[in-house]
Amino acid sequence: MTTHRFSQPRLPALRPRRGFALEVVLLILVMFSIIVLAGLSAVTTIARTSNADYRGARASYAAEGGADDIMSQLDAAMQDGIINGEDIASITKPEITGFRMTQSTSTTGTPESRTITAGPFAGLYSLNQPIDITVTARDTSGNKATAVLSVNAQTIPLFQFGVFYEDDLEILPGAPMTFAGWVHTNGNLYLSSASATFQSNLTTPDSVFWNRKNANDRLSGVRINNAAGTAVQLDFDSRSLSEPAFKTRSEVRFNGRLMSKAHGVRPLKLPLPANVAPVTLVQPRSAGDSPMVQDVKMAWKADWYITVNAAVFDIANAATMNASLCTTYMTHERSGGLQVPDAASCAKIFKLRRNAFYEGREDLRPDLLDINMDSLRIWSDASKAARAPRIIYVNFVNVGGNTNKDYVAVRLRQGAQLPKPGVAADTGGLSMVTERPMYVLGDYNTIIWRPAAIMSDAITFLSNPPNPAMTLTASPTASGCGQSGQTGWCDTLQTNYAKRVARPATVNAALLVGHSPTTCDYARAGCTLPAYGGGLENLPRFLENWSGVTFRYTGSLVSLYQSRFAFGLWGNSTNPGSSGAPSGGYYDAPTRAWSFDVNFRFPERLPPGTPSVGTVLQTAFRPLY
Repeated sequence: MTTHRFSQPRLPALRPRRGFALEVVLLILVMFSIIVLAGLSAVTTIARTSNADYRGARASYAAEGGADDIMSQLDAAMQDGIINGEDIASITKPEITGFRMTQSTSTTGTPESRTITAGPFAGLYSLNQPIDITVTARDTSGNKATAVLSVNAQTIPLFQFGVFYEDDLEILPGAPMTFAGWVHTNGNLYLSSASATFQSNLTTPDSVFWNRKNANDRLSGVRINNAAGTAVQLDFDSRSLSEPAFKTRSEVRFNGRLMSKAHGVRPLKLPLPANVAPVTLVQPRSAGDSPMVQDVKMAWKADWYITVNAAVFDIANAATMNASLCTTYMTHERSGGLQVPDAASCAKIFKLRRNAFYEGREDLRPDLLDINMDSLRIWSDASKAARAPRIIYVNFVNVGGNTNKDYVAVRLRQGAQLPKPGVAADTGGLSMVTERPMYVLGDYNTIIWRPAAIMSDAITFLSNPPNPAMTLTASPTASGCGQSGQTGWCDTLQTNYAKRVARPATVNAALLVGHSPTTCDYARAGCTLPAYGGGLENLPRFLENWSGVTFRYTGSLVSLYQSRFAFGLWGNSTNPGSSGAPSGGYYDAPTRAWSFDVNFRFPERLPPGTPSVGTVLQTAFRPLY
């Protein structure tokens, strides 16, 4: 019997389990260490990157801040006119703690006249000077950034504006008023009326108030044309809306034709040296005037400078007074060898009128230098190349407390046609300037339009007289020229303005004159009993009963200062009437047919000596790292 032996198959030997577990643990630890190290490395990298980004951002902000500082310096330089090489050379590098700053500012090309295409004043033309600004900021660790700005220094002629005010501007007409022309103020803008329509832009670097300044009172008749020419009602202001909301609503309703500080509107600087008041423009020459002040004063720009010794008004006899004017009490200075009138011609052009008429707003009788503009034209046109004036300045000296010479003024009469230019190719024009009040009698610059301007302490328009001599039909204390049914201005001592019935008149001239301000804003703390100054509608003054009579005006209304000599209140109600009792006023308002003179949109058609305002506008920005 055979016996078979079977054997079990040999299995591979098992590795010890404790050794395998150790390997797994070690592998996990290695992988975890790698992850931790990678995380730590990433955190370190992020920290370093964040720190670098932070330092880079600080450098970038410093460079931008430095560029803004250069912009501010350019703004200051614009106060004395267009930017020039001396202004650029005087730019100083910005100082910012923790950074080393460098700057480079240079003009590009030469100034050129062109239409502004961007910003709040797009559509106006300016003398434009491109400027490039480069500012680099570097910190102590070597981080740096550079800001590159392109800006335009823009010089804009003042008479391009339909209205321009340096101070707060109030437009609150009682009678219907439609105004075509750009309205700008460097102060606040107050609007309220039952019927006032503005057909062009309104701009201010401050606030717009749909309200009176002197009282909490508003009317809902203010309308502003949108881009389509549709008159849209104003129903919001800077008090009722935040700046972002104001900007949005203005864009929606008026297509950007009403702009304030919410839109980034910047003040338009007058061409004045530091600490020089705007009224300097119309003040007389002084031996102590610096070259910069001489560049500003119209008196130094004048090619005919007339000085009148007010002591002449002390001469009792009127005939003797006038006979002495041209021979003894008046001097003439003309530039460029231009001629002055001989004694006979002078007597026809210039006459004196002491206590000429009753002036209701000032409640006095002014002493006048009457300038017969037609006689001036005839004399000038006879030899225009040697005689034609461009800027005539009238200065009074020896004006004191004597009642015969305490309120002196200039009156322009028979000025419908102005002198021809000295050169045929020139558009010519004439600017009449004095620091004293000025009156205009009847039509002015209505025959053969010429660029014309009137600059003075205040301006009062007198209606067309019934005859050129302004003769009275009865006693000067009677009812003006109305004694025999005539209307129009007469030199009369009549105190009852209702009996001084006006006739229509038309004036074509830019005005740069003083205004009467409202004392304070009723809503501001400390403002008690504010008195209304009269607003834009009373910048041109009147003295007659103009009710239902039209006064047509085309030009530019500019006020840079307050009246210093003609400071009678707009709301004067103490004037005596015919019975000697207060009459309650001194004029009735005319029907105002006022508009901007579109001729002033062309540089060659501006009046002689037109002042300018300036601003600096950023046009491009790019950072460099």
